[in-house]
Amino acid sequence: MKKTFTDKIGKKWDITITTKLVNERQEIMSVKIETTDSTPITRRTLHNIFLEELFGDDLAVMSPILRQREKTSHQGRVHSDDDLQAVADIYLLAHKARVPVQRAVANAQGITISTASKRIMAARAKNLIPTRSRRVWRTNKSF
Repeated sequence: MKKTFTDKIGKKWDITITTKLVNERQEIMSVKIETTDSTPITRRTLHNIFLEELFGDDLAVMSPILRQREKTSHQGRVHSDDDLQAVADIYLLAHKARVPVQRAVANAQGITISTASKRIMAARAKNLIPTRSRRVWRTNKSF
């Protein structure tokens, strides 16, 4: 992917990235920065380039399941495996889309963020959501 970045003083920079699918999420693997004239790249220029802002929308993989739903009230409700699987599906789609996962679950199910985090913990306890350790996704199962 290639984008043009204009710094604060008006100089244009061509920025090219290559991406790779890691755990079903697009990650930046390499960055190439070129100037349109003979200006050298300085630390200040590098400091002012925010790759997530520049390429964030291109890296996101959106899904209709992440749309907001009306709020509901289910206090003390026992969650079935199907309920927790739905939470896990929303969580994984939100992770892929690079949006906050708790907020995505809360919006999609019409619940508060606090309730969403509890449901995420319950889904993780049933190994429906992998845990992250040293950039590697794995389940909670002991080997």
